[in-house]
Parts: sequence; structure tokens; C-alpha cells
Amino acid sequence: MTLEKIARNIPASLWDEASEKLIDITLGSRNASKMPSDLAKTILYYWQRDQLATEVGLHRLLEASMILEPEKTVSLMKELGLSEIVVMLKETS
Repeated sequence: MTLEKIARNIPASLWDEASEKLIDITLGSRNASKMPSDLAKTILYYWQRDQLATEVGLHRLLEASMILEPEKTVSLMKELGLSEIVVMLKETS
């Protein structure tokens, strides 16, 4: 399953919290050199337009956090009570 489809399965009620925590994971990563520049620019684009807490914004944040910190991303989804998302993320990695 693609990360885009996985992002669609995150309930809208959790978009704000999930996006904030995914931003923290992404910005706090020591693996920044693994981030493709196009993805970083896309995230910045959505951030500037306050659209990271949308389906497409979450898709891009999930993509970045799975590249930089896959274990932390899976842990976050567990913390949010999204066990279905955890299973889907493990299947993609």
C-alpha cells in the first residue's frame, strides 16, 4: 500500500496532532541528509500555506518521516491508537 493511501486512513480528527508530531519527528531527525530535496521543498510549500494538517500534507510528512525515522513514525501511530496504520506502515517498509 502506498503512503498516500495510508494517509487517507488517518481520521480527520487526528490530522492536527499527527501533523504536528510528524513535523517534530522530521525536524528532529539526525538523518536529514536522507531527505530528498524535492520532498523537503514540497513540505515547505504546504507548511507555508498551512496545509500540513490535510490529507496531502500528511502524505508528504509520512513520506519524510518514514525515510528519516521509520521506527519513530510507527511508534507515533501506535501512540495515536492507529493500529491499522501501524500494520500498513510495516507492510510498506
